[in-house]
Order: sequence, then C-alpha cells, then structure tokens
Amino acid sequence: MAADDYYTHLARQQIQRLNAERAQALANLEAAKATADYDSAGTAVQDLADIEAKKANIVALHQQYVRSQEPVPPPELTPEERFAKPWDRMDWQDGLDLARTSKYGKDLSHDDPAVVAGYREVMARRQRGE
Repeated sequence: MAADDYYTHLARQQIQRLNAERAQALANLEAAKATADYDSAGTAVQDLADIEAKKANIVALHQQYVRSQEPVPPPELTPEERFAKPWDRMDWQDGLDLARTSKYGKDLSHDDPAVVAGYREVMARRQRGE
C-alpha cells in the first residue's frame, strides 16, 4: 500500500482521536449508569452522538478529497472517432471492438482463449522490442 498523503494522514489521526473520545464517552456513560446519574448519562449520550457526527463528516470529506484526486475520465468517443483512431493509440478494448466488426468476431470477449493468446503474443512482441 502506498504511503498516505498529508490529508489522508490527518483524516486518519482525527478518526483515531475521535475513537479515543468515543471510548471515553462510553466509559462516562457506564460510570453514570452505575451511579444512576441521569444528567451525566444524558451528557455522555450527547457526546457520543456528536462524536459519531464528527466522524461521519470527516469520512465524507475525505471521500470527497479522494474522488477529487482521481483523474477525470476522457470523454466518450463516438464510434466514428473510435475507429478512426490510429492503431498505435488504441487500447485493448478498442482492438476488441474493432475485431467484433468482423463477421467471424461478433461474439469475441476478453476471456475468449484466442483473444487471451493474442494479448500474450502482443505482450511478448513488445518485450522483444518488435
């Protein structure tokens, strides 16, 4: 797993701190329950609710940050644009889509043994520098 960046590290630290606060609030609730102190129990319950809300906010914010770091997917190409793409700029899916235009390749898929063998041949040739 890659090392955390600054913001992920901060989020993890905040969650750990909130988990410690939650454990303390649970201990306070149990102590209040043992002494039948309803005021302290109510405060502990409110603390638990606040802590859970803070955790949810941090998790949501971190998920938003992670999504913002993902590259924007390229726009969907039209069929004409896809098939006009030069062969050296095509990816595996483009090649398979092109092969499906043949009357013999209409039912090809990525797990077809012939397609898998073709992928392996391409990789072997690339490794040999061909």
